[in-house]
Amino acid sequence: MNVLQRYTKTLFCSIGFLATALLAGCGGGDQGRDPLLGVPAATLVSLAVTPAAPSIALGATQQFTANATYSDGTVQAVTAAWTSASPAVATVAAATGLATGTGAGSAVISAAYSGKTASATLTVIPPALLSIAVTPVAPSIALGASQQFTANGTFSDGTTQAVAATWTSASPAVATVPAATGLATGASAGSAVISAAYGGKTASTTLTVTPAVLLSIAVTPQAPMVQIAATRQLAVIGTYSDATTQNLTAGATFVSATPTSATVNSAGLVTGAALGTSVITATSNGKSATTTITVPSATLTGIAVTPATSTVLIGGQQQFVATATYSDNTTAFVTGTAVWSSSSPSIGTVAASGIATGVAAGATNVTATVGAQSGSAALTVTAVLPPSAVLAVPLGGAANFAVLAGTSLTNNAGGTTLITGDVGAPSQTVDPTQATGYTNYKSGAILAGALADLQTAISNANGRTCDVSFAGDIDLGGLTLAPGVYCYAGAISITGTVTLNGPGVYIFRTALTLNSTANSIVALGNGATAANVNWLPVGPTTLGANSVFKGTILGQSAAITVGDNTTLLNGRVLTGAAVTLRNNQIAK
Repeated sequence: MNVLQRYTKTLFCSIGFLATALLAGCGGGDQGRDPLLGVPAATLVSLAVTPAAPSIALGATQQFTANATYSDGTVQAVTAAWTSASPAVATVAAATGLATGTGAGSAVISAAYSGKTASATLTVIPPALLSIAVTPVAPSIALGASQQFTANGTFSDGTTQAVAATWTSASPAVATVPAATGLATGASAGSAVISAAYGGKTASTTLTVTPAVLLSIAVTPQAPMVQIAATRQLAVIGTYSDATTQNLTAGATFVSATPTSATVNSAGLVTGAALGTSVITATSNGKSATTTITVPSATLTGIAVTPATSTVLIGGQQQFVATATYSDNTTAFVTGTAVWSSSSPSIGTVAASGIATGVAAGATNVTATVGAQSGSAALTVTAVLPPSAVLAVPLGGAANFAVLAGTSLTNNAGGTTLITGDVGAPSQTVDPTQATGYTNYKSGAILAGALADLQTAISNANGRTCDVSFAGDIDLGGLTLAPGVYCYAGAISITGTVTLNGPGVYIFRTALTLNSTANSIVALGNGATAANVNWLPVGPTTLGANSVFKGTILGQSAAITVGDNTTLLNGRVLTGAAVTLRNNQIAK
C-alpha cells in the first residue's frame, strides 16, 4: 500500500511539472513567467506597434496591434493601453487600438503595457472624392433668364460639399455657362446638357430653355397732363426675359378709374373731360401697369391748324394738326377730338383724323372745330410738287455702314443674310456675310467715329422744324406722303404700303416705337430716293417678316429688330443699341 501511494504521488508531480514546462514554452499562462521547479520565468523585453506607418483617409479607421517580445524569444499580442498624441488628427480607443482619422495630418499612436511603450505614426489624408452631382436637376428657364448650377462632391468620409467645378455647355447656342461660375444663361429655345468636372469626376444635367416670357409692362407717358378736349396716346411697353421690349398697346385693355375726368378708348387714347385726375390701368398678358392723368381747369380759348399752308399733289395727302390754346396759356393737340371740314371738297377732302387728300388742282381751307372754337389752314392742290428745300441729314462716317450697332449684333447662324456695306458692332454672335469690298469693324477708331457721327446725325434730324405734328399713334399704311418732317408723339406703324412721293428729304420722328407689319412695303415714287428717307424712333424698331423697307433707321439708344426675310435694299440699320438680323438683304 505505501509503495502504491508513493508511485501515484510521484506520477502526479511529474505530470504537473511537464504541464508547467509546456505552458512556459508556448508563451501561455499568466504572462508573469513565474518560476516552476527551479526554471526562471521569461521576461518582457520590448513592445512593438503594427502597422508602423499607415495612411488612411479622413473619417476612415485603422486597427493597431501591440506585440510583446519576451526574453525567451517568444512574441505575443497583448492588450495594451492606447493613446493619440494628436486627437485633432486621429483618436484611438484606449482599450482596442482602433484609430479614427479626424483631421488631415499626422498623429503618433502609442501603446503601453507592463512598463513598456511603443508607437506608430498614422497619417490622415484628406477624404477621397467618390463622385460629384449637379443641382438642380433638369431645370427650365425662359430665354434670357439665368440658372445657377452647383456641383456637390461626395467624399470618403461620408460628407458632401460644394466643389469648384469647371463648367461646360454642350449647346452654347441654346445656353451658355462660364467655366468658373456655373451660371447658365438661356440664348435660344431648346435643350442643352450642362456638365461639371472636378477631381477627375464628371456629372451633368439638362437645361431646358423656353421662349422669352413677359416680365413686366409699363405705361408711357407717366403722369401726363391732358387738357379738356385734348387727347394723349398711351403706349404699353412689355419687357421680356431676354431683355427685349415690345409694344403691346394693340393687345392691351385700358380702364379709367374716373371717366368723368378722363376717358380712355380701347386703343389707349386718353381724352380730357373735366377738371380732376384719373388713374388709367393697362392690362396685357396678365400684367398690369398704371399712369395718372391730370386734367387742369383751364378753358379753351382758341384753335390753330398746322401747317398753316401746305401743298400736295392730286391724290396726295397732308396730315393737319389742331392745337388748342387755353386760358392759362397752355396748349394741347386736339386733332382727334376736333370736327374737320373742307371749304371746297371738290378740291380737297379732309377725314376725321385731320388727313386731307388732294382731289383736283386748286385751293381750299381746312377747318378744325372744337366746341365754340375753330381754326383753319390753307391747302393747295397741284399737279406738280416743287422740290423740297430740306437739306439731307449728314451721316458722316456712319454713311459707310449698312449695319451699325453700339452694343451687339445678333445674326442667325446658317442664314442667308447678305450685307452690302460696312458692318460695325463690338459684340457679334455670327458675323453676317458681306459683299466683296466691305469691312466688319468690331473695335477701333472707325467704329467709334461712326457711332459718334450717328448721334450727331440724330441731333441734326431732331432739330428740324416739324412740318406735320401729331399727338397720337399713326399708321402710315395706305398713305401717299410728300417730302417733309413728320413728327408723331405716338408710335409709327406701317400696315400695307406707304408711298413716299416726290424728290426731297423725308424725316419721320416718333417719341415711341417704329413697327412695320409682315409683308408691308415702303414704296418710293415720282423721284423720291431712299438716301433721303430717315426714320428716327425713340423706342425700339421692329420690322415685320417679309417686308420691304427703305430708308435709314437712326436709333439713338433703342434696339432694332429686322424680321425674317425682310429687305432693306435701299437703306441702313444704324443704332447706338443692339441690332438683330435674320435672313436679311441690306444694301446702303
